[in-house]
Amino acid sequence: MEAPIENSAKTASPFPVIDGHVDVLYEMTNSREDIPFDQLTNSPVTIEKMRAGSVRILVAALYCPDTANGERSAAPYLRGLIDYASKFMTGLVHVRSRDDLDNCLRRDTPGMILLVENADGLFELDRAILAKAGIRVAGLTHMGRNRIADGNNVRFPGGFSSSGTELVRELSAEGFAFDVAHLAERGFRDLVRIHDGPLLSSHTGIRPLCDIPRNLTVEQIRIILERKGIVGIAADPTMLSLDGKAAIEDVFRNIDWIAQRFETEGIAIGSDFCGFHSPNHGLEDISKLADLAGLLLDAGYPRESVEGIMGTNWRRFYDGLFANDL
Repeated sequence: MEAPIENSAKTASPFPVIDGHVDVLYEMTNSREDIPFDQLTNSPVTIEKMRAGSVRILVAALYCPDTANGERSAAPYLRGLIDYASKFMTGLVHVRSRDDLDNCLRRDTPGMILLVENADGLFELDRAILAKAGIRVAGLTHMGRNRIADGNNVRFPGGFSSSGTELVRELSAEGFAFDVAHLAERGFRDLVRIHDGPLLSSHTGIRPLCDIPRNLTVEQIRIILERKGIVGIAADPTMLSLDGKAAIEDVFRNIDWIAQRFETEGIAIGSDFCGFHSPNHGLEDISKLADLAGLLLDAGYPRESVEGIMGTNWRRFYDGLFANDL
């Protein structure tokens, strides 16, 4: 890792921040303590830390483990997570529409969007439940194999199953966007072929800087950006360096690498806070996202570009998805 970049920002971000992927629901359910979100204190993601970092909206992943995959178990597991979020994600506006999105950003009211991580349960889950919860994004796999396709940790991954292809076509027709964060490359190619709508990688690193199957290739980055999608850069050290050690400067370098070769309009933050345990030095919790904005400004990025990376790029993306409900 190179010498740290000097950073003068140690206060709240001058821009409203949207974090496009956090695993706070996983942390909360895994603790089995049923503490409401607005009462959390010992977590990388809390109400107080959101406010300290000017984080107006977080996208909370409904993480469904591969062990829950299957016709009898996947949909009930996902339904249980949706119900848990409704009950315990207190203190946050549940964003289900463009008006909700605007209100959170204009009135400094913290909000939450839900995202499915591992869509195996969508074969059986009533779509009306998804619509009621405002869910417009489906991450098709986690690391393993499900009934749709193979994840990034399958040793010899294949592409989409026939039933997975049919499901994706149905969801695409209903206006869903697809999160490719854990999808193996063959599945990514199949998805691009059968879905011509929005794509995103909600939390990722990039292979030019950390060459692992979990991260995006240059070609995948290009395709996502051509679709007017979003590449959300994670804080997870295992996605940022081969030795699993990283700092806030590594997040900056991933952003900068893409920006120097493509554009800033499709770059955003998807921290993955609560989904990893190795510390990212300088970016230990969601409040520190304010310091990332400072790094970008200090490096000479225009304020408009930094504002986009920190939040308005996600706003544009979700604004487009919620417009389908009008």
